[in-house]
Amino acid sequence: MRKLYILLIVFTVSLFIGCDENGESGYYEDKDRIYFVKDSLVCRLGEMQMDVETYTVKVPVKVLGQPLGENRMFKINVNQELTTAPGDSYTSLSTEFVVDKDSVNAYIPIELLRSRIDPMVDTVYRIVLDLEANDMFGLGVQEKLQSKVVFSNYLQEPDWWYALEAMYWGAYRPEKYQKMMEFWGGAISFEDYMNSMVKVILCGKKMYDYFKLHPEYGMEFPEAAPWPYE
Repeated sequence: MRKLYILLIVFTVSLFIGCDENGESGYYEDKDRIYFVKDSLVCRLGEMQMDVETYTVKVPVKVLGQPLGENRMFKINVNQELTTAPGDSYTSLSTEFVVDKDSVNAYIPIELLRSRIDPMVDTVYRIVLDLEANDMFGLGVQEKLQSKVVFSNYLQEPDWWYALEAMYWGAYRPEKYQKMMEFWGGAISFEDYMNSMVKVILCGKKMYDYFKLHPEYGMEFPEAAPWPYE
């Protein structure tokens, strides 16, 4: 029994000592820590309206600690080895951002310059961010110290396109789908196609009429397409 008491005392002392440690042990008593809420965010610029030239992605960050009555700065770094996005495809980032007073939430705004990204190139880019320790914050959850923004300006062919390709809208071209999205008011999902096929076909007819009036775009369609619902 005496040995059991000794073991319990040793265990308790070790536990309290451990609570003063930090780093890989997982105890963060010395200072507040900071970490990314999401390890990745995906942005499909090609699905946005044509007049959208820039888009700001907000990368969420969270404090592992209590809110304070003052603003606090945290530090980030763009990981140049893992980042594939050209420097002119997004606005240069500061190395420091603020956690507002009385809050444990913040975000890093990354402005993507869509007008600088070729919409005809099917390339996926990424911007990789690393958190860094500073006087205000240590580093939090190890698995959440890096986050990436993945984006492309290419408009992927929707899964429903092939079904009526030979009859109505012809071979896929991003310009065709972009024009349909303008008339539709956004991306057309497979569910939209299945549940509102007539509306999608009518939208395709508007796109067809537009490019027939503007042959300079070089869009090709099936000969004498028998458009219904006219």
